[in-house]
Amino acid sequence: MGQVFSKQGTDRQKCTLERKNVQRVFFVTLFMAVLSFLCVVLLRKKETAAFSDKLWVACVFYGIVSAAFSCFAFHFLRRKSKKSELWLFQMIYLIANTSFLTYLSFSFWECTGSFVVYGFCVLMNSCGLLYNKGEYGLCVGIEFLMPVVLFLEKVLLPQQVFFMGAVHLLGAFVAFELYRGHKLAEEYRRKYVQEVKTAEMDPLTKVNNRRGMMRRVVSVWPALEHARRPVAVMVIDIDHFKKYNDRFGHPGGDACLCRVAETVRNTVKGFPALVSRIGGEEFLVFLHGMEGETVYELAEQIRTNVEKMGMPHAEEAKYRYVTVSIGVATDRCSSEISFGGLYRRADKELYRAKNSGRNRVSYHSAEFLTRMERKVNIR
Repeated sequence: MGQVFSKQGTDRQKCTLERKNVQRVFFVTLFMAVLSFLCVVLLRKKETAAFSDKLWVACVFYGIVSAAFSCFAFHFLRRKSKKSELWLFQMIYLIANTSFLTYLSFSFWECTGSFVVYGFCVLMNSCGLLYNKGEYGLCVGIEFLMPVVLFLEKVLLPQQVFFMGAVHLLGAFVAFELYRGHKLAEEYRRKYVQEVKTAEMDPLTKVNNRRGMMRRVVSVWPALEHARRPVAVMVIDIDHFKKYNDRFGHPGGDACLCRVAETVRNTVKGFPALVSRIGGEEFLVFLHGMEGETVYELAEQIRTNVEKMGMPHAEEAKYRYVTVSIGVATDRCSSEISFGGLYRRADKELYRAKNSGRNRVSYHSAEFLTRMERKVNIR
């Protein structure tokens, strides 16, 4: 849960997707290896002795290749492989599997005279099942080599080669339609995600708005509650912001909000934190997995960094530069507490900080205060 709100997990998610593809290759090759060896056992029985040795050898060879790829996939899954290595393994498997499966189905056609298995194999390999333009093209290209080779070797009659070519064209058409449909679905999904992000982001400060904040908190809250992890809420308010607007105007106030938001975001960078603007000059930071003292120190760091920006304030303001007041509330996530209750406690602490003179952090936690008192020997 430590990287729930971090953008650093993007590359890790891409690598996880490649690992899932390799995991799928492992199960598919394992199943095909078992199926091939079962076919070998059936082909060697007396009642199937009419089948030629060519089909038997093709089944054995395909079973061995599938078992080998299954072992390689298991090896890649056990160790921490790079994304490029996983992708290269998938492409090698795709080439080998398409070639061997096409040859096996053709051998079955020769032995039995049934074209159904071969046609089904062509359609399945043409689809690829990997939703990638290059992989689709690779499958179709390998499939089209088979009729060409058979024609050059004069294995089949011209009408049979023509029939095979028609089946391959049908496979290419199916592959193209599947790929086009997949790309359209991806485009719609991308637009939908972009619209959701736009609806959940504050257009001025480029941090989450209240809606985006609530959606993300609700999505992780059950897991935090199950693990009983510590959670914290900071409510940050810019001191005397109305006076700042009166002096510098609303464009200056917007610039101030953007700089404060950027400072808060940079300060909590690297922590499991979610920054959002909840209205006007108020910001909220939701954190998890951090103990009380660490949260207090982080809030103090935010207050200090905002003050160090050195943005001149209005002359009527108490402080020379722009400052913030912060209310902090922490607790251990459980069924007895809610995010709303934690937010209300932090909001009360914010008003306590403002009534105490502003430009300070107000934190109320019996456990935390006891620890701090021990440090300065106060009883």
